[in-house]
Amino acid sequence: MSSTYTVTRDQVIALALRKLGVLELGDTPDANSIANANMSLNLLIKQFSTEGLKLWKNAELRIPLVGSNNYYVLGGSNSALMYDTTQPSTAVTDKPLKILQAWYRNISVAPNIDTPIQLLSKQEYNILGSKFSTGTANSIFYDVKALNGILYIYLSPDTYSLANLELHVVAQMPLNDMLLSTDIPDFPNEWMNTLIWNLADQLAIEYGVPMNYRNEIMTRAKVYKDQMNDWDVDAYSTNFQPDYRSMIPNSYAR
Repeated sequence: MSSTYTVTRDQVIALALRKLGVLELGDTPDANSIANANMSLNLLIKQFSTEGLKLWKNAELRIPLVGSNNYYVLGGSNSALMYDTTQPSTAVTDKPLKILQAWYRNISVAPNIDTPIQLLSKQEYNILGSKFSTGTANSIFYDVKALNGILYIYLSPDTYSLANLELHVVAQMPLNDMLLSTDIPDFPNEWMNTLIWNLADQLAIEYGVPMNYRNEIMTRAKVYKDQMNDWDVDAYSTNFQPDYRSMIPNSYAR
């Protein structure tokens, strides 16, 4: 017995083409069909990165503090150093899509002590005072760009912070590209059927699939994706509370 069954990139493509009725059972797609479908598959995966939580792509990253820097470029060839805590010696160069949580870890004491850091919006960060003041940071703002992201920290790290603190964040990372025929999609196995039907939906117009059959493919693709997005949620409760920083004190109320 096993629960690890999965499919490769070329198997996803072949299954999608069979759903369209353009590939006979037992046949193999030609090189041009694979190359064309692979472009659609990778673009579809990029879109999927923006939909739902994709909990399996949330990673805890450690970002070493540098000098009195008040910002770090994350992702791309000129990325600041950052390390996935599950692979502490391997640098990560992918662009984080979102920063979900942040904290400082004091490594000068045993056991280490973590202190939460507040996540700010762009507006909140812009109205802060001197952004070059040094000290122990209590806030960050993550500005996502096309090829990378810029992580601003406030305050800039001082000598104590550089010597004793580590910056940790939980980030949503992008889904991996599909480049090789044997690549396995960067999804839990439960997502494979959804990926196949949605690729078929992407290719249906190109292959001239009749409208009534195309509508059935589109309906199945949407139903399966909605089911997986509904399933891909945090199993624990989230608590909300007012942000009192924006509220007027009672003594000033009119």
